[in-house]
Amino acid sequence: MHTFIISLRRELKRLWSRGQSRYLILTSLGLVFCYVFFLTLMDEGQPQRLPIAIVDKDGSYLSRRLCHEINACQGVRVVNVYSSHTAARQAMQRQEIYAFLEIPAGTYNDVLSFTRPHLVLYSNNAYLLSGALSYRTLATISNLASGAVQREVLRKKGLNESQIMGLIQPIELDTHLISNPMANYQPYVLTTMLPGMLGLFVLLLTVYMVGVERREGTLSQWLAAGALPALLGKMAPYTLWFSLLGVIGNLVLFGWCGFELHGSFWLVALFTILLVMAMQATAVFLSAIIPDAHLSTCFAAIYGTLAFTMSGFSYPVTSMPPALQGFSLIFPLRHYYMAVSRISLFGSGFASCYWQVAALLAFLLTGLVGTLLLTRQAATQPSSQPTINPTVNPSI
Repeated sequence: MHTFIISLRRELKRLWSRGQSRYLILTSLGLVFCYVFFLTLMDEGQPQRLPIAIVDKDGSYLSRRLCHEINACQGVRVVNVYSSHTAARQAMQRQEIYAFLEIPAGTYNDVLSFTRPHLVLYSNNAYLLSGALSYRTLATISNLASGAVQREVLRKKGLNESQIMGLIQPIELDTHLISNPMANYQPYVLTTMLPGMLGLFVLLLTVYMVGVERREGTLSQWLAAGALPALLGKMAPYTLWFSLLGVIGNLVLFGWCGFELHGSFWLVALFTILLVMAMQATAVFLSAIIPDAHLSTCFAAIYGTLAFTMSGFSYPVTSMPPALQGFSLIFPLRHYYMAVSRISLFGSGFASCYWQVAALLAFLLTGLVGTLLLTRQAATQPSSQPTINPTVNPSI
């Protein structure tokens, strides 16, 4: 305990006297910026009024009615109506539109003569979200237009409404979105992305702090009084600070923003704290196995960024190859996502998340291994300052 207090005091002194506090301030401001940016960017829940275009080669009442119905949709906005495919394609290449619907010449005549017309839909999937949403909206409107035409034809044949709907839509789907009836993208994305940004900043800052000890030749001074207590004392201020930021972030998401939380808020806070500790332990391990400070920082950045993909919130891990499914387990964010999604969406308790707790605690063992490796490296590194020894009286 005495060694822990000495290491804690030493780190606080280094934090303020050597100007290292600016890195802590910058990472904290970066996290605040991420919260403000993403909450503002996705304020509507999902992108709205995406720019699209119509290529109207028919110029009939039907094509004008179809254009009007598409423009009435909330998700897209018709910014232009072209008369040629080339003009619409060039507008898409200039990134002015995300998709366009081409109505061939003679479409209305084909409808009147009971000949199946063909509508052609083009979308730019280089922008995954906007392209997919534009495609979905245009495809839905096209199917509804087809159903409307078929309904009018069946009405002329003397069928009643129930018979018509039985032919047009023989199976009716009653869809219920669990815990998110408005299809808001914020609860799905931000409850994992923003804690992931927190973990990324913790990872990079911890790698830097350990790298400073090696660069300044103070590893032996730091670890001589006891490796584990010295590590805990050095990490304690950052653990408390980033855990506090994480809990405040949860209050913003589940309180101020009103995201669905059917489970315990304190259980979510516990997983946030475990995420911070797991990222710190991983950073210590990376700093130990990669002695070069620049290389370890670059590797930590790649590892932290890859965690967003491997966590499973953007692409399901169960659909990945088996090798990648196992690879996803080495990322703390994966276990955090699995636990918090169960707690927030399904109201699960600790009994259903104990495996994720055990997995995050297992990452602390990597920090212990990293500490042992740093101790061995400190024994071979010349010290630039006297070592800390709590049993020796400094006055002697």
